[in-house]
Amino acid sequence: MELFDKSTIEKEIKELPSGILTILLDAAISVNITSIAIVGGVVRDLITKSKNKDYDIIFNDLDLIIEGERSNYVQEIQKVLGAEKVKVIRNNKTYKTSELIINGLKVDIASAREETYPIPGENPIVELSTITKDLIRRDFNINAMAIELKDNKLIDLFSGTDAIENMKMDFLHESSVLEDPTRIIRASRYSAKLDFDLSNQALKQIKDTINLWPWNWHIGDTNDLVPSALSIRLKMELELLLESKYWKNALKNLQSFGGLKIIDSKLQNDQHLIERISIAKKSNIEPLTALVYESKSPNYLARRLHLDKQQKEIIEGAYRLNKYLKDIKNNHLYKTWSPSKWSTYLEGLNVNESSFILEICRENPLKEYLSYWLFNWKNIKSPITGDDLIAKGWAPGPEIGIEIKRQRMKLIDEKTIF
Repeated sequence: MELFDKSTIEKEIKELPSGILTILLDAAISVNITSIAIVGGVVRDLITKSKNKDYDIIFNDLDLIIEGERSNYVQEIQKVLGAEKVKVIRNNKTYKTSELIINGLKVDIASAREETYPIPGENPIVELSTITKDLIRRDFNINAMAIELKDNKLIDLFSGTDAIENMKMDFLHESSVLEDPTRIIRASRYSAKLDFDLSNQALKQIKDTINLWPWNWHIGDTNDLVPSALSIRLKMELELLLESKYWKNALKNLQSFGGLKIIDSKLQNDQHLIERISIAKKSNIEPLTALVYESKSPNYLARRLHLDKQQKEIIEGAYRLNKYLKDIKNNHLYKTWSPSKWSTYLEGLNVNESSFILEICRENPLKEYLSYWLFNWKNIKSPITGDDLIAKGWAPGPEIGIEIKRQRMKLIDEKTIF
């Protein structure tokens, strides 16, 4: 196997302090960690750099995998470097991972594990294991590699080096998508980020698995029984995709793979999806909210993906706004409406302003009026205040509010020319 010397790695990755890998290795040995290795994107980058000296490594964090007890290892690192220099950000007992900040360097440490899926699409059962078996349980050949720090050796069980050189990625197993359909989302994201193609076998696995739909839940069923990989974990992967630098190409890939079918058939066939999400993002709407709203049944999908309260309110408001506009358009009522009447009715719906933007993004036939209200009419204030009216002799009471509104609506009509 190819060798990757620790000092060479530190020279190639300028964010790594000199000697840090030796310190991390020695700390592991001192608490009887039998093996420790670098995994993740750093390994891919180092392999690429070894083939192409002009390649620039973009470093985000250092991912380590160990054979042994993670908590003891973290405590040893704190002992060696000093607790003030090692901050534990997060511990995940289920997946046996820890996130550290060491003098500004982000380090993720995971105990090597095996995962089994007794029910396809549900969360796996996790057990401690070896680094080799941990690599076997991963998603793609380009992610199933590690650099063992004791011997400086590359562990490459699935020809990941060849995949990187050929710019073509593949699933590790025939049941990869069956076990975890979120791997489809990750495939589209990695493909866009790395500019890699998916192998024909991988594309066939995606298509065949979705067509077979082997999960004990179907779109349209109650959300109470939806597997994690088709709900909360699917949401997390979609957020990563939509917030990435390469989200447009990733979403294109997802549609070309047929992968959006696991979310919604309308999204799979929507040729304007990227354009509408782009508009929403520019208006500071979370892209996942915009994506969900473009689906066939947005309120249903919002519940399925466990969107937060505000996201659900925005989607529900846009849905009500759409229904209201449909009714008045069918009756041709709006053609005689003044700006003040538009304002009165739209404000009476009491929906989030972001709901208006979602409908504008969707190219609602009446979007012109929505834009008028959102960017103009709603910002027009009454020329007179309650104090002004009281100073003129008005008695405090509801009549003051009515007069203030009347004056505002009068001003809206005066300032608007269609």
